[in-house]
Amino acid sequence: MSRKGFLAASLAALGLALLLAAPLLQAAETPKRGGILRVASETEPPTLDPHLTTAAITLFSVDHWMESPFNQGSKYEIIPELVDTYQASDDLKTWALTFRKGVLFHNGKEMTAEDVHASMKRWGAKHTQGQILFRNVESFEIADKYTVRLKLKIGSAVVPSFLIHTTHCFIYPKEVIAEAGDGSIKQNIGTGPFVFVEHKPDRYIKVKRFDKYSARPDPPNGYGGKKTAYLDEIHFIPVPEQAQRYNLLVGGEVDFSEQVLVDNYPALKANPQIDTVISKSWWIIGVMNKKQGLLTNLKLRQAIQATFDMEPILMNVVGNKDFYRLDPNLVYAETIWETNTGIEFFNQKNPAKAKQLMKEAGYKGEPIRWMASTEKAYKYGSAVIAAQQLRDVGFNIDLQVMDWAVLVQLRNKPEGYDMFTTGLSMVSDPSAMIHATCGWPGWSCFPELDQLMDKLATQAKHEDRFETFKKIQHFYYANAVNIKFGDFFILRAMSKKLKGYQNMEWPVFWNTRLAE
Repeated sequence: MSRKGFLAASLAALGLALLLAAPLLQAAETPKRGGILRVASETEPPTLDPHLTTAAITLFSVDHWMESPFNQGSKYEIIPELVDTYQASDDLKTWALTFRKGVLFHNGKEMTAEDVHASMKRWGAKHTQGQILFRNVESFEIADKYTVRLKLKIGSAVVPSFLIHTTHCFIYPKEVIAEAGDGSIKQNIGTGPFVFVEHKPDRYIKVKRFDKYSARPDPPNGYGGKKTAYLDEIHFIPVPEQAQRYNLLVGGEVDFSEQVLVDNYPALKANPQIDTVISKSWWIIGVMNKKQGLLTNLKLRQAIQATFDMEPILMNVVGNKDFYRLDPNLVYAETIWETNTGIEFFNQKNPAKAKQLMKEAGYKGEPIRWMASTEKAYKYGSAVIAAQQLRDVGFNIDLQVMDWAVLVQLRNKPEGYDMFTTGLSMVSDPSAMIHATCGWPGWSCFPELDQLMDKLATQAKHEDRFETFKKIQHFYYANAVNIKFGDFFILRAMSKKLKGYQNMEWPVFWNTRLAE
């Protein structure tokens, strides 16, 4: 199958049909280099080693100095990044990925298949989504200086969708991988348009332009295509308080602010120095510990699920109906994966049913430990109302508030909690839904679900895959695997001096510039 032919087939199969966030139109001008962009991020990342975490905040800065084999275009379609050409066998069991020649790492070394092989092997062993892909890998070898070959146990149409930036499949020099061993990466060396300079925890992450960057020849396209570093430097500054992010932006002390309070929307829209954009690509999830403790009990999970009235929960998060949506879809409503399967289990607001299920579960008032963080308002804002709804039907909820970085560490310890709240962003394909897998915190370890997820990843035709996905979504809700509270939309704001910004799921700042 040719690369061109497979791209067409992939777009039909993977099919994220509608763009959820449109580019911000900027006045035409001659691009100029220079300037330092100051970005207020939500929090300090738990690690700068993307292979070791699923935390999206790590991607916020790392995306600028690291690159992946594939990426996502403006409609979230899968497009090559470091890959030059690729070919799949007719049975989709053998994938040959040939990488671009002349791509330099930040240490001046040319990237070859040896670096790709070492990086992907580590990612496949360490990262949740890498493990999902590699459990289907029979062999992984270097074919020539620029080509690696994956041989799968079962043919899969979605290999490229696993090898993108949002799965943290980033390529390092093989020496950096060897130096890390079983530990964390010690040198933040990649191939991206910016070079890592310095990280001072809780103060900033600093990057600068990579003057020898090897850009793709094709036009800019979403997260991919040609990337140009117009900015001299970018400073990513963790600012956990939303009010402070707003004040810093309005005061001119930062140029871009991630996730501003919706309450500030009217004031920001009225400010002639500020632009605002809305990102529609996140949903809130209550993750239940199914490995150890009270919530291994199915009826107790179903009782929790039956309790919730999602409207006040989401209203407490954003306070504006324009910024949330009650929707059960596990991918996103605007995609070709949209389905109402399992909707009878969503937003039940049925206290009587919940009490009956609690009784059947043998619940005797034991505390349910729920972790949440105030550093991201939607995580705490949803948890505090949801916890009260559970208390109202008789649950003993111990709501534990902590720093997000601490929560990310604790959620890996099954003895330490029963629930935690987080947000999930859009995936390129439902086979990459980490919250439906056994390896991610919460431990969704169900043989039937595993089989369905494996089947989804090995089907080529979208109509077949869609039927499998509907079974996955029904199982997810019928077994109260986790709780989807609903979609919420993010308000971002920036100085009008920032030009060329594209408002996609996750903000990136190549191809952006600061006007004088």
